[in-house]
Amino acid sequence: MFHSKSLVHMNTSIKNIAVFTLGLLSVLSSCGGDFLDNKPTDAVDSGIVPVPSNAGRIFNGAWYNLFEYSSTYANIGYRALMLQDDMMADDVVSRPMYGFNSSYQFNDVGMPANNRTAFAWYLMYKTIDNCNTAISITATGDDDTADFRHSQGQAYALRAFCYLHLAQHYQFTYLKDPAAPAVPLYTEPTASTTEPKGKATLEEIYTQIFKDLNKAKELLEGYVRPDDNSKFKPDSSVVNGLLARAYLLTGQWDEAAGAALEAADGYALMTDSKTYMGFNDISNTEWMWGHPQSVSQSDASYNFYYIDVVTPDAYNSFMADPHFKDTFEAGDIRLDLFQWMREGYLGYRKFRIRADQTGDIVVMRSAEMYLIAAEALAREGRLEDAVKPLNTLRNARGLAGYDLTGKTQDRLIDDILLERRRELWGEGFGITDILRTQRSVERVPLTKEEAERKYDCWQQGDTYKEYNPEGHWFTSFPDGTKFVPNSVYYLYAIPEKETNANPNL
Repeated sequence: MFHSKSLVHMNTSIKNIAVFTLGLLSVLSSCGGDFLDNKPTDAVDSGIVPVPSNAGRIFNGAWYNLFEYSSTYANIGYRALMLQDDMMADDVVSRPMYGFNSSYQFNDVGMPANNRTAFAWYLMYKTIDNCNTAISITATGDDDTADFRHSQGQAYALRAFCYLHLAQHYQFTYLKDPAAPAVPLYTEPTASTTEPKGKATLEEIYTQIFKDLNKAKELLEGYVRPDDNSKFKPDSSVVNGLLARAYLLTGQWDEAAGAALEAADGYALMTDSKTYMGFNDISNTEWMWGHPQSVSQSDASYNFYYIDVVTPDAYNSFMADPHFKDTFEAGDIRLDLFQWMREGYLGYRKFRIRADQTGDIVVMRSAEMYLIAAEALAREGRLEDAVKPLNTLRNARGLAGYDLTGKTQDRLIDDILLERRRELWGEGFGITDILRTQRSVERVPLTKEEAERKYDCWQQGDTYKEYNPEGHWFTSFPDGTKFVPNSVYYLYAIPEKETNANPNL
């Protein structure tokens, strides 16, 4: 599990990403169509060039970079950024251990000189640059095959995904100010002579996102993934899911609901706690998009060591706020996942690394799509319609239908947002939902009465020991001020090395 091969120090700028691209392209020939079924991608085989027959390999390499590239064990691919986003929000209590304790205290990615700040930035732009390489390929005649078109469509979808991430993390929500400058927009491969760009506005970035997703949908028409291990490749359902996210972020409520319900079609929801527990299997019927892991290619699995609260010798960094558990209703299958453990922390046993030290990474689920549809319809004022997708999810989780009697539009929206927190805990939506809805982080410490209770807490070795409970211990910004909406503490900083290298930022 402890692979030193991935711990490459990130030291670059956008202007020099072409150097990384060339290195990655030399790796891609070992990333064939089956991706993780082949030999590890640290086995370099040079010679690959951006031609139609190699478009699939280039997409595979871009995807592999996004999830497997690392600078430290706490910075392994996109899953590390997802963990950070949840650690910065309401419902995770940091057990002060290695990994993400600084994120809980807003002391890392918002600091321009921080290593994680640089990692977050270059991870996305390296991936974008490789997508741009695949997109830049022109095919005519016999080269214009279905496989080429599908691979290029997948590159468009992944580029849109990356820009969605950047738009949500480097500027406040589009609905606050579409004209706000966010990040540079690159749509062509970079070279050593590429002139670094200034910040594009959110309007410009979302325009490109929708353009990319519509192109991806066109190119992926008729594409069917051959098996579950190919779920890392976007298909039409994934593109619809990304459209649903983008429509929700830009206030296009009817379009968001329609795209979300179309995306969820065919992905059955889980109905029991045993199936729900683990979150490590790409064949899960809810999983629309994810990153498969094998024993030979498993660096991203290391992220489980932070969020898995049961496996011996894991860091157990991510514990649940006891008040979060109180929001669940009796009969909810997810309640079975809570357990008092260790020094008095409330564990949430949602994620578990597999016995072979691997675990697949979830990126998109049908449950999220039902929640997008419910929220969008509620925001449009169609309350009766909004309850239908909400109840599809609630019923699958063992709950009765939502009672709309006497509920206002605002109350229904609040309840849907709370359901998002319950359902998507640990999947990377924490701080982005706070930014999207222009709300504040809310962390409530335990009262004196709550803190004085005693609980039998599970210990490694299946023994129990009595402890007082642990709750939130960091409840204000680092400067001592209270949490507020639209705070710069919620945003990622552009790394110092990038601003030093790019005079246009």
